[in-house]
Amino acid sequence: MTAERQTRSTKPTKPASVDDDLDASVPGLAVKVGDPISSIGLRASDGYLLNLRSFVSKQPVAFLFFAAPTASGAQARRGTRVAESLAGGARRLAAAGVAVVGVTCDSERQQTDWIAEQHWPYLLFSDERRSAVDRLGIPLTVNDGNYNVARPVLLIVGQAGLLDAVISDPEPEYVVDIVLAAVRRAEGRDPDLADAPPNAPPASTAQETAEPTVASS
Repeated sequence: MTAERQTRSTKPTKPASVDDDLDASVPGLAVKVGDPISSIGLRASDGYLLNLRSFVSKQPVAFLFFAAPTASGAQARRGTRVAESLAGGARRLAAAGVAVVGVTCDSERQQTDWIAEQHWPYLLFSDERRSAVDRLGIPLTVNDGNYNVARPVLLIVGQAGLLDAVISDPEPEYVVDIVLAAVRRAEGRDPDLADAPPNAPPASTAQETAEPTVASS
């Protein structure tokens, strides 16, 4: 097998339906779709004490539980890649009215030092005492006294404070698409459709009714 064919065969393929990635089964997870998100206060990277439940009162939120910055090896790379992909898709998510919050089991100081290097466009919550991960049943690993999320888990929570989707260990390349699909499905729209605002007319209708524009030089 040539190197080119080998690369093609190992590249992750986008699922035929995004429903394949939603409502994942996470062993030990203590919540399921339809449950209210727990009311847990955590210190955010902006210095404020914020509550998971009250944070979702204005817009849907994707809570990413992941391993960093004290994790190492494949565990750290996997978590960081998902976090980076969400950062890269920040504009698409914001345009769809979706907020992102990262949650790790590291201290505020560890997170602050790490954020200075990464420049994330969203908040990180410090769950150093593991109050959130234990309540929610997020699987953990421990190494030399450092607790870290075993594999990335996304909890999509709607404005009503209810869990709309569980996404486990998503492919970083498609994680933004999967998050947006979960939000579209919760709003009663087709999760497989491309990004479009609610109640948007079909493309053909929009073209027929659009006002003519004058190009500027």
